Amino acid sequence: MPALAVNPSLADLLRGHLAAGSPIDALFEQWASLESQIAHDPTSFAQALEAAASMDPATAFAAMAPAGCLASAVMAPSGDLAQADDLFLEWFGHPQDSLALRRLIRLAQKQGQVSGLVETADGRVIAACAATETHALRWPLSADSRAQMQLPGRRVALLGFSPSRVSDLAARAAEAFGLTPLEARLAEALLDASNLAEAAERIGVGRETAREALKKAMRKTGAHRSPDLVRRMMDLMSGMYAPIGDVETVLRDLFGATPAESRVAAQFAEGLTAREVAATLGVKKATVRGQLKAVFAKTGVNKAKDLVRLAVEASSLTALTRASETVIEPIDPEGRLRVFNAPCGQRRIAALDYGPRGGRPVAVFHGFSVGRVLPQPFVKSLHRAGLRPIVVQRPGYGLTDPAGGDVLTVGANDLATVLDALKLRKVDLLIRDGATAPGLTFAARYPDRVGQGVVLNPRPPADSERSYASPIGAAARVMLKHPEMIAALAEMMRRQTRSDLLARTLRRSLSDAPADRAAVEDPVILARLVRDAQGISSRSSRGFADEMAAYVLGWRLPSHIGGARWTLAYGQGLQWPAADLSLWARMLPAARTVTVPQAGFLAYYTHPDAIVALLDSD
Repeated sequence: MPALAVNPSLADLLRGHLAAGSPIDALFEQWASLESQIAHDPTSFAQALEAAASMDPATAFAAMAPAGCLASAVMAPSGDLAQADDLFLEWFGHPQDSLALRRLIRLAQKQGQVSGLVETADGRVIAACAATETHALRWPLSADSRAQMQLPGRRVALLGFSPSRVSDLAARAAEAFGLTPLEARLAEALLDASNLAEAAERIGVGRETAREALKKAMRKTGAHRSPDLVRRMMDLMSGMYAPIGDVETVLRDLFGATPAESRVAAQFAEGLTAREVAATLGVKKATVRGQLKAVFAKTGVNKAKDLVRLAVEASSLTALTRASETVIEPIDPEGRLRVFNAPCGQRRIAALDYGPRGGRPVAVFHGFSVGRVLPQPFVKSLHRAGLRPIVVQRPGYGLTDPAGGDVLTVGANDLATVLDALKLRKVDLLIRDGATAPGLTFAARYPDRVGQGVVLNPRPPADSERSYASPIGAAARVMLKHPEMIAALAEMMRRQTRSDLLARTLRRSLSDAPADRAAVEDPVILARLVRDAQGISSRSSRGFADEMAAYVLGWRLPSHIGGARWTLAYGQGLQWPAADLSLWARMLPAARTVTVPQAGFLAYYTHPDAIVALLDSD
């Protein structure tokens, strides 16, 4: 009997898994009949997919937070302090001595979970949450706090979040923006100093010296005023999940400001004067001052940059406590994080530079879901060959802002911007599968900047694509036939980043090549891939959706690409159809063709030396 007669419809299956928090499982269970089922009832599937794309983050989404900026405590059913981290006690002292914490505890006992602001022992204000066990056991609590919450009785967990108090995070953000030591010290001081004069005094420089350093720091970060500098620093310091905080929304939803007060305060937080805010909103200056006074009273701060700091920290903490899982990342990444401004000044471009500075640069392109970070054996092999790997996160992936235009052109320009900033004239290209179009677009737009190029497992244009008989291949064909579903499918996948779900998805997706299957059975490699996938899509699904749309809209191989030599490398373990090999032989007739024995999609992990040899050989 035909499959459609015995199986539930794919739309029904999708809705059923949505209720269980794992709609992506439906696609893997029915991938063999995915295309025929969608063709049979596209409307119903699209509706179910839209519902899955808007699923509650508390169901299956993983947020990411840097280490060292979270502090927790637990109140016993008796109302006494059952446990507190050393950092929590350092920040807040005993919870029973804080009126704000006592209020949060009472509200949490009634409402389940609440957020608010709490003054610290040294007079600063920190975003905090309180919740009963139903909510709090999803939080990134310390091991001791979690153990306490699992004991009998109705307990309340407290969680504070303040990356602005972690100097290592501020130093990392300053380094990412390329600030000098003086500029970095000033930027860190501005996170909690009342004004520039106080910040200058704190770091031991004169006011004019501080003013000049501030101008240079703002130019490097793309900030227009000091509150904007604080905003950009805080955004990098707060983790991978939350984008730059929406001050207006946070003030209204978390701090009880009225819509009018929130609008005024948001403008003020951007660095406008009260007069400028009044002119912008068409109200009287006295009205603006009165509304600002009300907001400052509700938040406990009185400076624009403090509003920005609190908005970013509070919105990030809310995201962390509402996610299904929070992943704690180490402060120091394996590669050096760099952040650059696009020439338009409105977009941020992020990259990891693995060094060494004197090595021959090679731009390593990440894939659709992994490749933001490189495996250490691969990096070491590149270094032994005298190479300097640089991974530029493409538009809409990781920390790089979406394109806002032609994603392939913008991505090519982004790489050129990074090379200019690093003072690199030429670069070798190492392009993998889903990055085929972005990589070759750069080689066409900037032919004189390409040394040599390698395309590993090349992805052909959509009109000639012959996808594998696999879940990923079926999903790719669906998106090519139904481009209106791309955005919803991308967002549904982004919301399925809880570690266990991602691990299961990766095992299913990487089953074609024996080497890939063996790699994902290694718990160390699997955990690394999971973290990589969480980071690459934690902020947005726009990168994947925009690039898939570019294929659908008819990307073609450019007529001319730069580079002294090109290599087409195929993982033998993927069992490439002869038609695909001949297609690329026609598209790049001057390229040499190499087969990497046993390799699949994870060749960087499983065959690092063989891949590096493609760049290192004459």
